Amino acid sequence: MKLGNLVSVLAVVVSVAFSIGVGIIFGVYPARKASLLKPIDALRYE
Repeated sequence: MKLGNLVSVLAVVVSVAFSIGVGIIFGVYPARKASLLKPIDALRYE
């Protein structure tokens, strides 16, 4: 039984790149923003 390519390599590469981009944007941006705050200001709004 022969299985053909069900998903193209380009689709996999694009989806992985998109996932990495979203992870970086939604992970690094809030962390960077929080790191610039003074600790007392960051804790005030909990």
